[in-house]
Amino acid sequence: MQDTTQSIIRKYQRQSRSPFEGDDSTILLLANATVKANEVELDYQRYIYLHRDEVGRWLGISISKSIEDSLDDGGGKYRQGAEALLLLLSYNQEISNFLRLFSDEVESIFGIDAETWMIACKARWRKILK
Repeated sequence: MQDTTQSIIRKYQRQSRSPFEGDDSTILLLANATVKANEVELDYQRYIYLHRDEVGRWLGISISKSIEDSLDDGGGKYRQGAEALLLLLSYNQEISNFLRLFSDEVESIFGIDAETWMIACKARWRKILK
């Protein structure tokens, strides 16, 4: 399902408050989503954002307070490198389910549908973490 009123991509209109140098845009990887009347309603109580620079390079992720609290690992709201990949792997299925709702948009970013992209990501992240 592709929702036409929501977008998972956001380019900043003002300076980002994240600690990532060059932070220019985000991709919403996870939020609570409810489908009603063929539209996706998002609730940002739980979220994971991927932060990118102006040419799309990954800078790190930010997570909601509720996810941060549930992890209780002292890692904070912003994560990079192996710490970010471990978190993304632990939420892989939820992220995959969420992104399927926006598969057309994922394909417009990465040139591949959401499900296939997440399969590739999971394999790559595991390889990086070895």
